[in-house]
Amino acid sequence: MTTYAEFPIGDLFEAVNGRAKFIRDYMDAHPGPYPVFSASLVRPFGYVDEYEFDGRFLTWVMNGYGGRVQEVEGRFSANRDRGVLIPKPVIDQADLTYLRFAMEPQLVAAAVGRRVDGRLNEYTKIYPQTALEQVIRIPSTSTGNIDLARMKEIGAKLRRIEAAQARLREVHETLDRATSPFFCDPPSIAINLDNESFFRLSIGNRVLRSQHVPDGIPVYSANARSIFGHVKASNLQEFKYSSLLWGIDGIFDWNFIPAGERFATTDHCGRAEILDSRLDPAYLLAYLRTTRNTYGFDRVFRASLRNVKTNVQVTIPVDANGKISLRRQNELASSFYRREKSQLTALASITDVLDSRMAIDL
Repeated sequence: MTTYAEFPIGDLFEAVNGRAKFIRDYMDAHPGPYPVFSASLVRPFGYVDEYEFDGRFLTWVMNGYGGRVQEVEGRFSANRDRGVLIPKPVIDQADLTYLRFAMEPQLVAAAVGRRVDGRLNEYTKIYPQTALEQVIRIPSTSTGNIDLARMKEIGAKLRRIEAAQARLREVHETLDRATSPFFCDPPSIAINLDNESFFRLSIGNRVLRSQHVPDGIPVYSANARSIFGHVKASNLQEFKYSSLLWGIDGIFDWNFIPAGERFATTDHCGRAEILDSRLDPAYLLAYLRTTRNTYGFDRVFRASLRNVKTNVQVTIPVDANGKISLRRQNELASSFYRREKSQLTALASITDVLDSRMAIDL
């Protein structure tokens, strides 16, 4: 069983602030091969023709997602949003992966500022003095010395787990991008969304955030699958028919609103009312979601009302007499949603694994 001792980070490291000079104008004037790290843990802030550190170090985010810790190796610099930890002799040969896992929860907890669920728009900070005061647990020998061998052993296990998580994350991304194929065998007919016998297309009106209320009628905008906010009264007049919503210049995806349900749309959201009762809304939604990437809609080639009318069509199954078949639509939609449910279940299971916190007591 591993024995642990507690140490303030300041007993183990010196903390060095990043340099304030590394702003965008300076970096544009001094391009080079050496990275400058900032608040992002995803990529360097930029590259310059000089470096201030050479080796393998622990660094932490001071401003932004305050307290997140990253191992950096090679020649690099840091700006004022990132700090660098210089090991003291007592910890010079220690395993940095172990120390990163031991340190990050303490620094994140000690950071102050704006916190929100899921990190969206989070802005927290933790500066050197506070960082150095935080206490971490270190494996120790029976004589009270730091157990570098045990630390290295645990660090190696953590690296293997992280590598496995990285592979799992790739699987998750591939599965998340995958679209279940939608097979509609003949006989069938193709109907354009501009066919006014089947659909009525429109876009909403501008809705200002100042019009939002805490509770009211939901508003949909560029992300048609997510509620943009709530308003007191809808800007739409009729709710007799079920509607399919799509995002015009954001994420091109579809959502379904059943008949009789009141909602509102902004000028970034399109609406297709389903006028013909022979069309199954569940089938239409499945078909449109499956084929949404075939049109090439993005922020340049926008899914505007005109472009959707011109480009988007649905394939509808018919019976032996050429009549639209609700039965076949129901069967195809049920098959699609069973596959989609399996996919979402698999994604949720992978997400649970990826979100689980690794313990350093291995």
